Amino acid sequence: MRVRKAKLCDAGEIHALMQPQVATGALLPRSLAYLCENIRDFVVIEDDEHRLVASGALHFLDEDVAELQSLVVHPRERSRGLGAVLVQRLLRDARRYQVWKVFALTHLPEFFLRNGFTRTTISELPQKFVRDCVNCPKLHDCHQVAVICDVYARGARRSTAHTAMPVAARPAQLSASPLAILQ
Repeated sequence: MRVRKAKLCDAGEIHALMQPQVATGALLPRSLAYLCENIRDFVVIEDDEHRLVASGALHFLDEDVAELQSLVVHPRERSRGLGAVLVQRLLRDARRYQVWKVFALTHLPEFFLRNGFTRTTISELPQKFVRDCVNCPKLHDCHQVAVICDVYARGARRSTAHTAMPVAARPAQLSASPLAILQ
């Protein structure tokens, strides 16, 4: 198994890998065009025959906030720790980009809790709500759980060159409900 950054030619295989989970509602659908446009966000794991067996993305929403998206492992490769490998790689990438907070919306919060995340609420993620949730057809029937990881609390050192305020230190922005942000 090899972990690497995705290439544009991987977009079709990532799309196919996601489809069984999209069909069950476990993953939100992503078009092939979306995957191509955002391929730089993706990390993949390929097997010894160079087939993609897992993928996930670190999608930037703000100067210091990113979302883990489209995390998927092929059914025959589950229970081997590949999801955790992807999460750790994406968190390492987040530190490299000096991202303070990484979050995910998930149906499997226990997986993320085992990987250093804590539960939060969508009201603590106004960037996500304003950008995506307000246009989602499941807005009023969303069953996903929000989880978040303070990347630097996990032991990474903050670069002195990074001057952006951490998300948790933005009281005015975070104290408002997501709907209040739209008004």
